[in-house]
Amino acid sequence: MREQQTLIQLNLRIPDTLAHQLEELAEAEHIAKIDMARQLLWEGVTRRRQELALRLYSAGQVSKSRAAELAGLSLWELTEIVAQKGLRWDYDIEEAKQEMATVVAHTKES
Repeated sequence: MREQQTLIQLNLRIPDTLAHQLEELAEAEHIAKIDMARQLLWEGVTRRRQELALRLYSAGQVSKSRAAELAGLSLWELTEIVAQKGLRWDYDIEEAKQEMATVVAHTKES
């Protein structure tokens, strides 16, 4: 079951060409323009979070678990994306121990 979310209004100005493209997409998919805009915003934010997480992990600034958390994904889902993108994803015993400690700590908090 999906939790109830509070909605806020966001007003922004976009170029007319972008507005026209949005309208064409909405018509092609037989949905309201506002629903198309909402869907595209979700997709864009999701993609950007994943890109940020992968960039921070690649730079050694966050662990795999933290990268997955930033991306809003499970560790396994992020691992799959890494494989699809052909990125390097080394995993040594020390990192595995740290990841397990993080999981145990979060389990105890819940």
